[in-house]
Amino acid sequence: MKKISPCLCRLLFAMVALYPVGTALCACFGYRFRLNSALVFSAATALLALIVVLFCEVSVEHSVDAVLMAILLPMSLLSALFYIIADKSVVAVVGAIVTAVFCLILTIENGKPFALKVVALVLSALLALPVGLFGFFTIVVGNFGENTVVTTVESPDGKYYAEVIDSDQGALGGDTLVDVYEAEKCNAILFTIEKKPQRVYFGEWGEFRDMEIYWKDDRCLVINSVDYEIK
Repeated sequence: MKKISPCLCRLLFAMVALYPVGTALCACFGYRFRLNSALVFSAATALLALIVVLFCEVSVEHSVDAVLMAILLPMSLLSALFYIIADKSVVAVVGAIVTAVFCLILTIENGKPFALKVVALVLSALLALPVGLFGFFTIVVGNFGENTVVTTVESPDGKYYAEVIDSDQGALGGDTLVDVYEAEKCNAILFTIEKKPQRVYFGEWGEFRDMEIYWKDDRCLVINSVDYEIK
């Protein structure tokens, strides 16, 4: 296992970093990054972390591998925070937290240089508080808010589509939202990259039941007799 363990460690780091790094890079250029199945990806990452910890003799002969192991823990906690905030799936959150526990072992045992490992552990301690609090709340309470797409309306030229969303926030109430997306997107099996949607309408909860919505032309969406031009 000595020969393949560095490859598995690099793969683990790539899987842990994919969600936060992908989201940050796409946001810089006006795009949205989302995992096609957060639950499956989170479970697969946790399984890989378990395999590396239990069955691999981790070799950090190369300085790059040692650095990756040093920053693996804070990156895993940051990833867990993304699962908690963006996905709110209990199983996905549990998988991300389990991954972080395994990454703690790998960072302590294999992270180098020592100074970087200390900084990474301090940063991890700061990240652990919000991850623990919000993670506990998500696991115990579940999804306290849920967005459901109730209607999808495609533009005449097929380049855009509008989604009418019922945003149910439980005891906090809710909203009716209308987001417009570009139909063209990049699907890379594990994740999808698309232009950030334009939120053209924000209304009261339950409005979607009587909402009149249609496309006047390729760039003009009509909601309850009001025109909304798509930029």
